[in-house]
Amino acid sequence: MISLIVVDAWKNCEKEDLIQFPWLEYETKLFGKYLNLHLTLIKEKFDIDIYYIDSGRAIMDEIDTTNGTIVNDISNIEEKYDYYYFCGFHLGRCINKKLLELNNNNSGIVINLSLIFPSDTYKKNSKINSTANYMYSYEKGFECIDMKI
Repeated sequence: MISLIVVDAWKNCEKEDLIQFPWLEYETKLFGKYLNLHLTLIKEKFDIDIYYIDSGRAIMDEIDTTNGTIVNDISNIEEKYDYYYFCGFHLGRCINKKLLELNNNNSGIVINLSLIFPSDTYKKNSKINSTANYMYSYEKGFECIDMKI
């Protein structure tokens, strides 16, 4: 059995982030719609448990959480799965932090279901390069990729 963990799909962005990136909330909500489509397809195709880590904040309306379980923290997810896939907001930041908190070697990040923070880059983010990375496609499911940049 596998799990997919959606990190911090918050309804509202941090105020200080919106000062620096006024369009950030618009971007996250658009990405939330994209993510929601794929979460629905994944749930239909695979025997998978989906978790939504809310970190104590409301989840965005663009994501339908009825196909999974909302938890406040990574510690609320049982360590019973063969593999833990992570996605959501933001790559190299909260996603990687939650993956490290889980502390399970059978885990990785789904790159195309994760949004990078506007001031970050793929090349300069050692946290991205130091984990197992995957791409999701409807045809193949979760495919491991080499992100050593």
